[in-house]
Amino acid sequence: MGKRLLSEPEETNLEDYNTIEVKDESAEEGLDYPDLKIKIDKDQYSVYEMKRKYDRGKICMDPSFQRHFVWNGRQMSELIESVIIGIPLPLIYLAESQEGNLVVVDGRQRLTTFVRFLNNEFKLSGLRILKEINGYGFRELEEEKRFSKYATSIEDFQLVVQVIKYPTPDKVRFDIFDRVNRGGTPLNKQEMRNALYQGQSTQLLKELAEGEAFLAATGNSISPKHMKDRYIILRAICFNLYQKHALTDTEGKVVEYRSDIEDFLGRGMEFLNHLPAKKLEELKAEFERTMRHIYRVLGDNAFRIPAPYERRRPISMTLFEALYYLFQEFETVDDANVRSRLTDAVDELLLDKDFLDSLQFSVDSKNHVDIRFQKVMEKYQEKFYD
Repeated sequence: MGKRLLSEPEETNLEDYNTIEVKDESAEEGLDYPDLKIKIDKDQYSVYEMKRKYDRGKICMDPSFQRHFVWNGRQMSELIESVIIGIPLPLIYLAESQEGNLVVVDGRQRLTTFVRFLNNEFKLSGLRILKEINGYGFRELEEEKRFSKYATSIEDFQLVVQVIKYPTPDKVRFDIFDRVNRGGTPLNKQEMRNALYQGQSTQLLKELAEGEAFLAATGNSISPKHMKDRYIILRAICFNLYQKHALTDTEGKVVEYRSDIEDFLGRGMEFLNHLPAKKLEELKAEFERTMRHIYRVLGDNAFRIPAPYERRRPISMTLFEALYYLFQEFETVDDANVRSRLTDAVDELLLDKDFLDSLQFSVDSKNHVDIRFQKVMEKYQEKFYD
């Protein structure tokens, strides 16, 4: 494997082969969702009710797929002024989680402004219509008799909300997110998943991504920006569970993969969220052990597909999940003979055209997913059982 230890500047991107936009073969195979459930409810809440939900942890107002709060004082003040004088506001979009909590899809700037103002965290400024309340916070409006009606009108103002109800499939929810946010900051599907499936799954992915074993095995070269690191880890864990027929849905049925990567990974997050603590710790230990094995045997360039002309390519997420599947079979790699056979297995896989194609083209199609894991298992059996 020494020939793969190349010497170009560190690459911080993850080679994804446009996997997010890969053609969904399920439609061609007649495996599309026959019982597809899409439900979007229209509702109405007062500003006061929305703040109360937020205070009780029922609304996630800071999901990772959204922009950080960027409004300045004038924009926040103008929103409050608009509410006082009764100007209608655009729709707010929320997504319901499995637990019944609400994630903000569109409208975070407005909702954050309302929460901050009712918490008396900023004072109005630059108002051109209601100039007399410039310099006032919410508490001052409440306390001054001639302006107390303004404070009441803010709390009572009705927000029109569209709620994407659970269990609308992830690929549909993601498409809705994209449509309502179109023209703004591009969305990242792992960041959306992180917001929709908050719980022990998101904590696990965070810990694994920040762990020494993963950072060493990847040469600390996968940027945590937009959760690329958590995405590659989630894929590896889910496909490993899938190959073992251990990935089950909420009813205990084994999950089938039908080229539906977004729903597949969403089910993986649900599975991890409901995994008993002991099983979760075992999975974490398995991942860290496997990363250490890969680093010891292959070094920190293990997940890079060899390239011509000695050019070092970015880390391949598909090679990452394939090697994870191979190396997790071993409790230890202390034996020099085992390490030698593993090195040979990887080298030979990377000379297999079908295996390479499955790593780089239509990578989320069921056909190519099956090919790459079948090739890995065949090579494992050839090297260690024949």
